[in-house]
Amino acid sequence: MTIVWSGLAVGAVYALVAIGYNLPLSQSGVFNFAHGQFVVLGNFLAWFAMVELGLPWWSAALAGAAFCALLGFAEEAVAIRPVIGKHGGHGALVTTVGASVIIQGVLLATWAQTPKSVTFFGGGDAFTLLGGRLEPVDLWLLGLAVVTALSLHLVSRRTSWGIAGRAANDDPDAAKAKGINVTALRATAFALAGGLAGLLGPVTAAKIGVDVGSGITLTVFGFVALALGGFGSYTGCLVGGLFVGLVQAVTNRYLGVEFAALILFAVLLAVLVFKPTGLLGRRALRVV
Repeated sequence: MTIVWSGLAVGAVYALVAIGYNLPLSQSGVFNFAHGQFVVLGNFLAWFAMVELGLPWWSAALAGAAFCALLGFAEEAVAIRPVIGKHGGHGALVTTVGASVIIQGVLLATWAQTPKSVTFFGGGDAFTLLGGRLEPVDLWLLGLAVVTALSLHLVSRRTSWGIAGRAANDDPDAAKAKGINVTALRATAFALAGGLAGLLGPVTAAKIGVDVGSGITLTVFGFVALALGGFGSYTGCLVGGLFVGLVQAVTNRYLGVEFAALILFAVLLAVLVFKPTGLLGRRALRVV
């Protein structure tokens, strides 16, 4: 059971990354390839605020959220808005790759490649639950993933912002004709996704560490979680992330770390062949 708890905790991180992908995707149809690096940036900001500056975790979370939200807004304005009208979502995908490279380069230039660590504010004493050992940070991550996914699921279906985003994603021209500000929807989605990455920094950093090299892992497995769970579905992100974490943990334990990615991509291929939108995804987002 300890392996299960470990897999679920790491899977919660992947689920939160997938949710960050899904925000701009659901609201504007743009896949933000740089979001994995936003999570890494949030981890570094948490480390800098809590370890270097000695600030409390909640101050680090708020500061990280504000900084990453502004950066997300800037990314949309600089890397997305100028190309979205000319080249569509595929052009924007290329520019988000560029944004990812820039963020990674800045992190390397600022804090180098030496991994760092953050002590979890909720304590580090492991305990037994349902026959398995886990730490307080594991429960926090699982709770945050569930609450975030369900909250955004409700927001996307019960609020004018969420409904307008779904309409704009399905048919941008019709949405504009009805007075929906598509650009504002996209910008707020990017800012919200960035802010979420920064806000969770004190928790995710305590679980996965603070390392520039973790960006590629978060990017790849976060995307696998999104694709398995379903493009456009926040609950699908949760299911996909937890599944990826479980498969990774069990495979690492019994087969070896080199087999985890192979098995996950085989499962992903099978799911996308028989259900291209993912398990709980929307047909309108299949183009991604």
